[in-house]
Amino acid sequence: MVATVNYNALGFKDILVTLHGPVLIITINRPEQKNTFGGVIHEDLIQAFETADQDDRVRAVILTADTTAFAYCPGRDTETGIEHIAVPAPDAEVAHRDEGGQVAIAIYNCRKLTIAAINGHAIGVGATGLQLPFDFRFIWEGAKVGFPFVRLGISPESASTYLLPRLIGLSRANSLLMTGATVKPTSPSYFALDVAKYTPQLSVTYTKALLRHPGESIEESHLRDSRSIKLLGIGHDATEHNIAFRERRDPNFTDSITKDLSLWYPWWRAPDVRYKTKL
Repeated sequence: MVATVNYNALGFKDILVTLHGPVLIITINRPEQKNTFGGVIHEDLIQAFETADQDDRVRAVILTADTTAFAYCPGRDTETGIEHIAVPAPDAEVAHRDEGGQVAIAIYNCRKLTIAAINGHAIGVGATGLQLPFDFRFIWEGAKVGFPFVRLGISPESASTYLLPRLIGLSRANSLLMTGATVKPTSPSYFALDVAKYTPQLSVTYTKALLRHPGESIEESHLRDSRSIKLLGIGHDATEHNIAFRERRDPNFTDSITKDLSLWYPWWRAPDVRYKTKL
């Protein structure tokens, strides 16, 4: 950049940004909200990483979190949760843009070295958008990392179906994203019963498809994630999870593949592999 950036003058509300020589340190600063993903944090993070990308003084960027919250980022703010997804709007299905995905793209496209210093529990977007697009990740011993999306009645966000298989392979990504939890089963039947009880059919269906048919770029995967989240967010199962969570009971997921799949699904074209006899 031609002009020298004063990060203190950029008006960040949910993060602290300090430049230490060639290293820019970004700290999630929402201790009263336990460092949840809410407020204007997505706008702050996008601006910070896009500015760092253009700042010639910056050689590396570290994202970490205020330590008093005992969490790096435990997911979305429970005051809003995913309920904002269910708000009706014109062309809502195709117009929705996942905030975590927007942050992930800004981090992924940053041309400086990016490092996530996960100094506490990381759940949901804390495990996806605030980890997966980084060049390096350092996780504190004892920190829990979770991908609960299918158990919330939605599909994964933050382009995680694009990024996670590229980091750890499809099989391990399946085990994290399609079960929605860190499970230590004692037998296959325990595993199957646990997953069947707490993961809705549609969430698993969309998640499985997003993993197998991702976009050709992070931006294309972001568009598919966003549409999937919007479709599932306005469905019964996502609403039922929110109600069950407040009532402290197990959810009763009723959306089904045969009745409730969107016409958008499948969004890919499968080749016809049947052998055709030449006449």
